[in-house]
Amino acid sequence: MTKEKNIINWINAYKQNGYLHGSILVAINGEIIMHDGFGMANWEHEVPNTALTKFRIGSITKGFTAMAIYQLHERALLHIDDTISKFLPHYPNGEKITLYHCMTGTSGVPDFTGMPDFWFKTMRLPATLQEIINSFKDLPLNFDPGSDYEYSTSNYMLLTAVIEKVTSQAYSDYMRENIFLPLGMNDTGVDNGREIIHGLASGYSFWEKPIHAEFADLSFPLGGYGLYSTTGDLYKWSQALRKPILISEATLTQMLAPNLEDYACGLVNASYLNKKYVGHFGDISGFTNDFLAFQDDEITIIHLSNMNITPVMKLTRELAKIAFGEFGVLPDPALPISLKEPISIDGTYYFNNNPEATIDISYKDNEFYLTVPKMYGAIYKFKLIPISERPGTLCFLTNMIHEKLYIHFTNKKIDHVEYIDYYGNKNMLIKKA
Repeated sequence: MTKEKNIINWINAYKQNGYLHGSILVAINGEIIMHDGFGMANWEHEVPNTALTKFRIGSITKGFTAMAIYQLHERALLHIDDTISKFLPHYPNGEKITLYHCMTGTSGVPDFTGMPDFWFKTMRLPATLQEIINSFKDLPLNFDPGSDYEYSTSNYMLLTAVIEKVTSQAYSDYMRENIFLPLGMNDTGVDNGREIIHGLASGYSFWEKPIHAEFADLSFPLGGYGLYSTTGDLYKWSQALRKPILISEATLTQMLAPNLEDYACGLVNASYLNKKYVGHFGDISGFTNDFLAFQDDEITIIHLSNMNITPVMKLTRELAKIAFGEFGVLPDPALPISLKEPISIDGTYYFNNNPEATIDISYKDNEFYLTVPKMYGAIYKFKLIPISERPGTLCFLTNMIHEKLYIHFTNKKIDHVEYIDYYGNKNMLIKKA
């Protein structure tokens, strides 16, 4: 069976269970072999996702901002080793921090998105770029610039300000004229949260059913996490990271060279399956995305989702395995059965290797539900679908994401639960007394 057929079989199995949301593109050797949309772009109006749907791409934006800095470097309007103080003269410690430090996460500047009031206040209110910079500029550096790595979106707020200062243009205008239009990325731009963007999906979360994601104001993300795009446009972007289209080959090589902890300039440069790739994860208010480009092998996998629980990084890597000739793991069909001998499984369960971590199983309206924390500690609630019953064991699948529970019991008393999460991690759970 060809790689293409294996990928289609994998897609169909996940799609059948309702596990795919957003848009997925897979390209091998310069040929797009799979490109389609899944789930709903807008649940309220029943608008489906397609291959052309636009998504907010979150921190995938950072690679584009780094590309702009390197373009300006080649035009001698700045140098990547220039200090921040050259462009933002009143920025504290600016004489120690270079543009390269900012691009590679080695500046030591604290991340404003990790501050205690970000989730409850900062991300929800409009702000100017300068106001955001003011919110972190007087904080002490977390380490001496160049000595360590720490992911920080604050770096890309500073780089955005530098781009606007050097070019005397709005960030959005520079990016459109110098990156998006030259690449033919006609469905990509800066989302300010005010303008209506035709074909843009809405972002969702999940609690028993799709719900609205937490609100994020889009007035200030800009070069940190403010772009929207499509899987098709990001495939064009992957070509600009493979060939000297926007900058010279030597400069592109410099931009993509990993620094500390595999982080290059706005992109991760690492290995998977012993194959080198460049890529980035991105999420923002209901959207979660992954961009994965294996440069030497000409394999690109992009998954943009408007359902924030979608494990995009797991799914892109499963697709990568198949693209490299391995067989993907298919989920069991989510075909519910009627339980012959129902037992009481609701309650709180703790992880055998971490008693502080718990999940909850509840029963409502003749349905079982799993409540479980995920990324950033956010809690979600999924329906449990019974798919098999044999003496001493019940097996459930979750809806929306591929997770599995094996309930082991004796004389209708639960012994333990085996919980396999969507990353394939197996956990032993014990029911609390």
